[in-house]
Amino acid sequence: YAVCRVSPFRRPQYRPMITDTIANAHRYTALHPDFSDAIKLLQTLDFANLPDGQVACENPNIRLFIGSEAMRNREAAKPEAHRNHIDIQVPLSGTEAYGWIDRGRLQNGLGYNEQKDIEFFDCEPTTWLDIHVGEFALFFPSDGHAPLVGSEPFIRKAVFKIRTLETRASS
Repeated sequence: YAVCRVSPFRRPQYRPMITDTIANAHRYTALHPDFSDAIKLLQTLDFANLPDGQVACENPNIRLFIGSEAMRNREAAKPEAHRNHIDIQVPLSGTEAYGWIDRGRLQNGLGYNEQKDIEFFDCEPTTWLDIHVGEFALFFPSDGHAPLVGSEPFIRKAVFKIRTLETRASS
């Protein structure tokens, strides 16, 4: 699994994405001060009975969105990356494929949207993986990722947006 090395003199060095089962999510709480709260929500919320939209979180460093999204094929999926947030993505209704590429290999940026903390890239992921119901994918700012790939027309999913160490609000 990935490791986060933090030095008091340098920015945190996040390692590539993590994929695992929701039952094992507690293994990653030490990687970030807000992961414990996010994982508690991940393991205790009844997602099936929550409406689509943003779910209120007590922790100001965590935003949680639930929604049904249109799926696409691999050819249509272009990587995205974030600067200020870590994503925990959780398929709720089926299997979702993700493309992955190291941020240092992303090419042809299409412009960073500061308000949404996202930039899309016109290049191909280097790796593909499937995440099933009961599993999650955790993407750090060093991870370019192309979500929403699959054969079904739509998928219902949860996305946690967790502020990076540099941008998190004080507790």
